[in-house]
Amino acid sequence: MAKTMAAQEIYRALEQAFRPWECTEVFSSMGLQFDNTDVVRKVYTATFVSREVLEVMEGRGDTHCLLFTHHPVSQKEDLMHDSPPVAPDIVERLKARKISVFNYHIPLDRVSPWSPGTNLAKALGVTPYEAFYEQNLVRMGLLCHTPFTTVSQFAQRVRETLGHEIRVYPYGDEQLMDGKIALMGGGASNPNIYAELREKGINLFLTGITWPDIPWVARNHAAAKEHGVTLMGGTHYSTEKFAPMEMVKFFEGLGLESEFIPETPRLQEL
Repeated sequence: MAKTMAAQEIYRALEQAFRPWECTEVFSSMGLQFDNTDVVRKVYTATFVSREVLEVMEGRGDTHCLLFTHHPVSQKEDLMHDSPPVAPDIVERLKARKISVFNYHIPLDRVSPWSPGTNLAKALGVTPYEAFYEQNLVRMGLLCHTPFTTVSQFAQRVRETLGHEIRVYPYGDEQLMDGKIALMGGGASNPNIYAELREKGINLFLTGITWPDIPWVARNHAAAKEHGVTLMGGTHYSTEKFAPMEMVKFFEGLGLESEFIPETPRLQEL
């Protein structure tokens, strides 16, 4: 039976599991963002703190809840600029319903049973064998063995898994090298990884944001093309959502009722 739990007890459990002191953060803060309740009756998980998520929670009619998210902001509407802070009206609505918000960005990104990379690989049915891509003192990308032999076969699996169209930039061969691929949820900004991937015998990289009009993404396209690595984009949200989906089990393990709230992927990121 689900129980009510002191909020501080939940935060301690999260800190013990994710060890945030071992990494740095790209956002201004991590952990508790909005402190609106001392006790928690239910935990919602989501990828972003968005209006879409809040409207679902309000429709449930619950109070004294915790919203655990991967990002402390909403999805980007303007892909050329940073995400805006949570809108003031959302802050007030969270307070009125006694809903606290807690986020782990880099701590959740670190490869673990709860991470976006691990759970994207699990959803796709591929097998990680090595972590790569270090950022903010953690590794968050994965090299994986797959049962596929071509880019087209793998792309079809990705479409079926994410539930929408994806984008493929075929800078490498159609044939996968030894059936291996690399993946990292969200967006990988370091263009140096493409030389590393080819050195490791990989010619396909799946990530979230691949729209080449974004300056940092354009640099990745140039590097991927130079080194013959095909880029595959699945949107920021869809490549990361499997982590907060899995986090439902974390909170249920504490004896709390928990529910994941899906959001709408932004296909313009492809």
